[in-house]
Amino acid sequence: MSHFQECYKAVIIFVSWFCLLLSSGCSSEYFVDKGHVDSIDGVAFEIKPPYLNEKKAFKLRHENLSPWQLQQIADAMPDIAAFTNAVLANNTRSSAAIQLNHKVRSIRQLQHIDQHTFLAVKTLQNWQVIEGQIQFTTDYFYTGPDGHFVFFRDNYVFQKRQQKWGFERHAQAQAEGLLQCEKNKQGWRQCQPLSLVK
Repeated sequence: MSHFQECYKAVIIFVSWFCLLLSSGCSSEYFVDKGHVDSIDGVAFEIKPPYLNEKKAFKLRHENLSPWQLQQIADAMPDIAAFTNAVLANNTRSSAAIQLNHKVRSIRQLQHIDQHTFLAVKTLQNWQVIEGQIQFTTDYFYTGPDGHFVFFRDNYVFQKRQQKWGFERHAQAQAEGLLQCEKNKQGWRQCQPLSLVK
């Protein structure tokens, strides 16, 4: 009888754990970042997949942008995020990323980064918005051979054509290049091109 009770307890415990694993509180969805909607000066930004990390990198507060300019960026955000993800080229499957215009500079080629090195976006900032055009810079980072982060900045101009935003050209003939980054008094990392550091 004692053996039967122990088996019965084991079965009950197993079924309880199994039910707990299948419950919404313990499902894998519970641990997935599904994003959020952010509001800046009354303009809503959907910081949601796809390209969640790229959308999180948009620096919009304290950029001195009008609600109209913010709305233009909000409208372009999905296209800019998809473009940024494609520039990273962490996934070589062409079906997973948009095809880049041949005029887009490759950070991997400029920095001689192999395909196995994970390239990430830190910040999209320095927004300049006029009717039908958005200009911005993007700061990227990766782990260098010495194990330290390397930061790199490039510049982009997006144009609106037939109700869709897309890459038009680089704002400057050259990328702004390598950055020197330091933490300020508030603990935020601030970066500026090495060419400007004295």
